[in-house]
Amino acid sequence: MEKFKIGIGGSAANPPHLGHKQLVQGLLESGRFDQIFWIPSGVRPDKDGFVSPDHRVAMTLLTFPTEWLWKGKTNFVIKFDDVYKGNTPTIEVLEQYRKMFPTAEISWFTGVDSVEPQDRFEGKSEIQAVWDRGEELFHNYNFFVLARPGFTDPKSFSLPKNFELSNIPQLDISSTDIRKKIQNSESIEGLVTKEVEEYIKRNNLYR
Repeated sequence: MEKFKIGIGGSAANPPHLGHKQLVQGLLESGRFDQIFWIPSGVRPDKDGFVSPDHRVAMTLLTFPTEWLWKGKTNFVIKFDDVYKGNTPTIEVLEQYRKMFPTAEISWFTGVDSVEPQDRFEGKSEIQAVWDRGEELFHNYNFFVLARPGFTDPKSFSLPKNFELSNIPQLDISSTDIRKKIQNSESIEGLVTKEVEEYIKRNNLYR
């Protein structure tokens, strides 16, 4: 019998955008996982400009179609455990899920920028150099790596066997760029859902 397969990942949701929506849709349609957990993060020390947790929860719910939560072969679950508190390191999340699902195959999905060797880290990846317990995480946990426009093809890296490369297409959209556009009074149409765009306007966020 095949193992139950779980994919875990998320974003700061500040704001969530159409790239996140396309990513989750691709994961759901791929059939690679039996269950996907999406975790909007708590406030992270490496990022700034966070709006309140209530706003980030609302925008997350306005990004993903409600039917994804109950319809389809792959179960999709949004976990708001972190959003109202400090951010839980990835390795601690994975440890928690290993305890909850001891017989499952669990993978963390992440962008290629996290696994690309970088000169500033003496040839190591961001995961190894920056993330909590990075070397342990890099070598002992499964990763599902997503290519991103403008970044090196992950197939060119020498990654361990616990790294699986995805061919799910990604959009070149950044929450940071969206916030900058709003601050500069530029349109964000086509970058977030219409509902999120209206929510940001009504609540005067990121100005």
